[in-house]
Amino acid sequence: MMINLRKGFKATIIFVLFLLSLLSCKSAQELKIQKETETMEEYVEKEKELGRAVFAKLAGKFGVVKDEEATKYLNMLGKSIGLYTERQELEYFFAILNTDQINAYALPGGYILISKGTLKSITNKGELIGVLSHELGHINKKHVLKGVKIQVKFNFFESLARILAGPRQVITNIVNQVSDKIEEKLFMEGLAADDEFEADNYAVNLMQSIGISAVDYLEYLKSLSSHTDDKAMEELDKTHPDINVRLQKIESILNKNLKSSSTTDSFIAFKTIIDKI
Repeated sequence: MMINLRKGFKATIIFVLFLLSLLSCKSAQELKIQKETETMEEYVEKEKELGRAVFAKLAGKFGVVKDEEATKYLNMLGKSIGLYTERQELEYFFAILNTDQINAYALPGGYILISKGTLKSITNKGELIGVLSHELGHINKKHVLKGVKIQVKFNFFESLARILAGPRQVITNIVNQVSDKIEEKLFMEGLAADDEFEADNYAVNLMQSIGISAVDYLEYLKSLSSHTDDKAMEELDKTHPDINVRLQKIESILNKNLKSSSTTDSFIAFKTIIDKI
């Protein structure tokens, strides 16, 4: 009887220890997930800080159109499209860069600058949705970060965390150096051709996934291919692949059965403001 009790007690202890081992394993796994989540949150915050620095630099250099109504409409439309993108940890912010060059710029952290020249060249809401979707594609695919050789890896940010523990001036210098590289990449070199093709593909798929025809975006690019103002097109031509190649790639994935986005009164009011600037 006593032997059986001891055996039963021993079996119970082994079972309890087994359960505890399972719980400890689960706890370790949970800790690992928690650490990875916290690291990704650190990454996002650093990306936002970098984006703010680049945005401030470009805004100071070229100027931003300070029309409240136009900026409000651009953000309303851009943020509504952004709801259908993968990177929901970002809050997208849109501004109008005060330059007649036809171009747009996707910055780290969800910041997007659309040039005044681009908005003047757009004729309908579908074209604007296409341009915004293209820039959202750059951010969601992290093209700018790739372009300046910032590796999105945990070990990179662990190393960066050590730097961030140092004096604020050291942090500021690092951010300034990276923002200089981003400005050079966007305005002088341009992103890789494959990145531009991928952003076009992203824009078309994003529009079509929410039931909006991407034909207007295709037509907008066609209009740029025959644009008469060479000076306004100078930067776009220098930093982007041949438009005709882009058109061919878009046409291969285009669904022509979807309806174009209707041009609303709010878009007309927006365009009226832009055309007067």
